[in-house]
Amino acid sequence: MSSIEERLHQQTSGSAEVRTQDEGRFRAAARARWQRLAEELKTDVARFNAPGQKAVFTQEDENRFRVINSNAGLELTLTADFENHTVRYDYAALNQQSAGVPEGGILSMRQTPDSAVEFYSADEQLTSKETCNVLLEPVQFPGRSCA
Repeated sequence: MSSIEERLHQQTSGSAEVRTQDEGRFRAAARARWQRLAEELKTDVARFNAPGQKAVFTQEDENRFRVINSNAGLELTLTADFENHTVRYDYAALNQQSAGVPEGGILSMRQTPDSAVEFYSADEQLTSKETCNVLLEPVQFPGRSCA
């Protein structure tokens, strides 16, 4: 191997190590943000249930959450894809009395300058409250949903 090839190999393998380390840090921060989202959703669902609603939050596995509102006849499923830095959310009817099913979508997970991970819709960073509103409003208030 020539000295130029050797240097290129060292640079490439060094940058691959840095990318691997960066991705590992991103995944750790993304998983922490995902678990924080679970707590935020649980809190919002509990608050919503105070007036007698019947919404339920469940964590099916480490990458999937579900919110079911039997009164509205709708469910929300959230699935994290840490490799692709996205969260997919989908809505489904629980019964045929549902007035309609809103469209789902994708939130991207991006690292902020302080190394935290936040959710984005299109290119707009969402606060915790905005994230919960985007996800839960169609399930909690299906008549007001504009999805």
